[in-house]
Amino acid sequence: MDSAEKRLADQKLIQTIKQVGVSNYSLIARLTGMNAETVRYKVNKHLAKMDLSVNVNVDYGAIGFRRGLLRVKGTHANGDSWLNRAKYLTFAGKKMGSNEFICLYAIPPKFKKKYMDLYDSMKNSGEIEDFEDTEIFWVRNPPLRSEFYDFNEKRWIVDWNSVDMTFNETGVTSMSQDTEASIDLFDLVILKHIQEDPTTSITKIAKEMKLNPRTARYHYFEHVLKNKLILGFDVTWARKNEIKPGEVMQVIYSATGLDEAQKNLACKLFNRIPFTWFEAGSQSRYLAILDIPLMNFHETAGYVERNTEEIRGRLEMTMLDPSKTRLFKVPYEMFDKKRGWCLTSSADLSAASQPEQLRSA
Repeated sequence: MDSAEKRLADQKLIQTIKQVGVSNYSLIARLTGMNAETVRYKVNKHLAKMDLSVNVNVDYGAIGFRRGLLRVKGTHANGDSWLNRAKYLTFAGKKMGSNEFICLYAIPPKFKKKYMDLYDSMKNSGEIEDFEDTEIFWVRNPPLRSEFYDFNEKRWIVDWNSVDMTFNETGVTSMSQDTEASIDLFDLVILKHIQEDPTTSITKIAKEMKLNPRTARYHYFEHVLKNKLILGFDVTWARKNEIKPGEVMQVIYSATGLDEAQKNLACKLFNRIPFTWFEAGSQSRYLAILDIPLMNFHETAGYVERNTEEIRGRLEMTMLDPSKTRLFKVPYEMFDKKRGWCLTSSADLSAASQPEQLRSA
């Protein structure tokens, strides 16, 4: 198989993973024409060699969560220790050269006021200096643009003229919700396991949960899949637990005070850029997070500048420290079998009920 055929085979594999995930090697084999062992090798070894990984996008809206954006200014004394108290976060990034953090959260609507009260209390106690909350109406995870990725060289080769020919936004959109969804602890733990390892089988998850495999499969197919709690499976670049700061520029572009036409312009522009992996918007605000290879940074920034003249005065670029970025799993530990979603986890409650000398032992 020559390099062109290998490239097409890799692209077909990635497209198939987006559709069906990576837990069923036999299904992927049938859809791609590969044998199951080849699929197993490519998923477990080959993708990593190409600096790619599989990511699971949970639909927090389907869980019944409202989304939001937090800008938190920490203190020099406390650093990021406040994050230990900040539950329900999905993303936290530290602004380069400052104590400011840009965070995304997803929370049951009934807790919104008390959740903001938590940050007020941290501000009053001096744990943080200040914070600002902005509601988010929708989010989207644009998938890997494999046509611009050289699988053999493990680098991006972007034809910006071809980028300009992209007319439609890609990626499934998730909307914030104001009502709680029907969900149970089994569903959440299954989601947590799939987020940690998308290749894990339901049988293996059932064993780790000490659950009957039939019960686990029922929850997976009838709850997780049927209720569309998973937006999709993406093959991603750079979004791993360890991002090398010398190779990746992590950037957030945000704009406020936009009218409908200006929001559409921002959506179309950043959805075209191959390095955008997250988008979000509200009534008059737009936000995009990009992981840009160092060698592609200047051409990407130039592309944005050339195409944002209409909103340039409203567009802000924030550089993040990739070594400080944190991605969070679905907050299953905040769910109680009897009470449902809680603001305090059962572990926190147990610790709080113990005598001080026992907790510090």
